[in-house]
Amino acid sequence: MKTKGVWATAMTAVVAIAFVLMAGQAAAAPGVSATHASLQKAPTAAGPSAWMGGMAMPSIAPKTTVMSLCAMGVYGPGGIYPISKKAAYVENWSTGDIAACGSGIATTIATPPSGYSAEGYYGIAGAKDSGKLDLILLSFEVPGGYYCLGASSSGCASTAAFVLPSTFCSSEPYGFCNPDGVVLSKNLAFTYVDVVNQQMVSCTAYATSCAVDAASSAFSGYKPVNIAQLGSKLAVSDNSCSGLVWEGSTTSMKVVASIDDSLQGIAFHSKVLYVADDGSCTDTAAHIINLKTGASLPTPLTAPDQIVGLDSDLQFGSWYTGEVFSV
Repeated sequence: MKTKGVWATAMTAVVAIAFVLMAGQAAAAPGVSATHASLQKAPTAAGPSAWMGGMAMPSIAPKTTVMSLCAMGVYGPGGIYPISKKAAYVENWSTGDIAACGSGIATTIATPPSGYSAEGYYGIAGAKDSGKLDLILLSFEVPGGYYCLGASSSGCASTAAFVLPSTFCSSEPYGFCNPDGVVLSKNLAFTYVDVVNQQMVSCTAYATSCAVDAASSAFSGYKPVNIAQLGSKLAVSDNSCSGLVWEGSTTSMKVVASIDDSLQGIAFHSKVLYVADDGSCTDTAAHIINLKTGASLPTPLTAPDQIVGLDSDLQFGSWYTGEVFSV
């Protein structure tokens, strides 16, 4: 197993949000540059990464036509959670709003609680309890998030905001928390991965307390960015150019795939694990890989892109176009 990427640039700011850098790249020539900047907050000593890669894009598997669900606007789609096979809840990266996306329309059904303004909403997850769906959204800008309790396509029965414990965040390796992908339990406890601190973290409901999970030891030297769950099994994607995929639990993780490209979205679909390959390290079109067969699903994407959201119905968002699709 070898790493294909190297850090190439140092930041002059104390903390920078890579969103700004990526927006500039997109305006110039989306997906053409070999430079890849992630959507997460960067640590003090690291800037956008110049990657060197050369893995060919996997073969495309024949499948049904890709359907457009809605347009969220450029740099809009964050995490995605399914409503049905033709509709999804989509988190707005910039505002934290939740949109019901389907039939070509994006309808805002929820906004962050009053006074809770931030951007950097990367992770969304849901859990059902007695037929009721609860959603959680995380922002690395606060850092914290909010619950949409009793979610439906018409809104939330209620919302509740929370902030990650300041004492915990200040004790992190980089002195702050950077929550990215997240999974949610019925009791509203949650587990997230942190691409900056290279950790998996579990928190009680409303983040009254948080602790680093033992499985974090597997991520040293890599960039765990998104997480999926199937029963008691967890899977994590790697945003570095090694493109690792881990499976396991909060106790331990093992590598099950090495893609040699930058990964983000990850989901179990019909018990098979799929991962979104940005194509940023190899300068190939972003695509979604079936890790059981190694084949890529057809998408309308023709250049590197950021696929943050990928749900269990294989609905996904394009960062550069702002469009949400269903495979």
